[in-house]
Amino acid sequence: MADHYVAFSIPFFLIFIALETLLFWRKNYNKLRLNDGLTNLSCGIVTLVFELFTKGGLFLFFDFMSRKFGLIAWDMDASLTWLVFFFVYDFFYYWGHRLAHSVNFMWSGHLPHHQSEEYNFTVALRQGAFQDTLNFPVFIPMALMGCPIEVFATVLLLNKFFQFWIHTQAIGRVPLIEGILNTPSAHRVHHAVNPIYVDKNHGGFIMLWDKLFGTWVAEREDEPCVFGVRKPYRSWDPLFAQVDWWARLWTDAVQTQKWIDKIKLWFMPTGWRPTDVAQSNPWEAYDIDCYQKYDPKISVQRKIASIGIFCLTLPLITHLLYEQFNMALLEKGGISLVILACLYLCGYLLNGHQKQSQTSAKINPIEL
Repeated sequence: MADHYVAFSIPFFLIFIALETLLFWRKNYNKLRLNDGLTNLSCGIVTLVFELFTKGGLFLFFDFMSRKFGLIAWDMDASLTWLVFFFVYDFFYYWGHRLAHSVNFMWSGHLPHHQSEEYNFTVALRQGAFQDTLNFPVFIPMALMGCPIEVFATVLLLNKFFQFWIHTQAIGRVPLIEGILNTPSAHRVHHAVNPIYVDKNHGGFIMLWDKLFGTWVAEREDEPCVFGVRKPYRSWDPLFAQVDWWARLWTDAVQTQKWIDKIKLWFMPTGWRPTDVAQSNPWEAYDIDCYQKYDPKISVQRKIASIGIFCLTLPLITHLLYEQFNMALLEKGGISLVILACLYLCGYLLNGHQKQSQTSAKINPIEL
């Protein structure tokens, strides 16, 4: 049922993306690029396809744990049940989100959401295919509390939908709720790579968790946010985007000589590397002042073709979301492969073959 709501929401997301683009065009802001925007949306579709085969199993396990080991039998007709678990979910979301920024193997699941070097509504839909699977154990205490699966699935969906509107530069600070609820200003900080902003503002709906646990930072006018990650992806391929960090970790695990480090690095803080590998194969240092965005120039024909191929995936993914429980596994898998192939081809066309043209990564703060 949750997937039906996602399918139903797709046209509304696209409408808001179009409105944001129109606003930026009228104000002469270059805040949405075709290559970046299509890749963001493609990553979101890759995630939807992957979760068609995983999320049902996770929900069944949660339901089993809740029914078998839940400490309290909660009344789903009571508003208290929904209110309690709305806040409880947000509390565990904060910790799952914070861990996803702190532990190497978990960062790989969340990394795709941060790879975009822009910040607009399309970024909200750029999700990591493995993110919810890797974060799922964080929410097991909710099952042990006896949270009904219907309540868990609903508050999860509400939290995700709420976070769509905060991915924009078209809205400045919001009076009265800054520092209390999540806002575009607070979440811009979370997506920024500026040293003062890194790994801050992890809350989903409520920012008070960040204030309570020391990860809150307000956006500063004298420090415009620069978006992306410190180990840039530099490709429009939405498939490899999902495993980019794991590929880096695997390379280090193979090259390091110490067996303890081959295992240890997966559970260490993000950026930690075995000493021998860090010395023999150092990563390029990130220079925020000189960094150039990835923006290869391609022909108009490639742009049109990429748009056309991407549009082919929209009715296919919508059909999958609505009819997944009425399809045979082979049919579902076949349509999924067609979608993934189209998205890969779209990214291939956007990458082009010409020497990329670079643009400055510095942005100007929005004033509305």
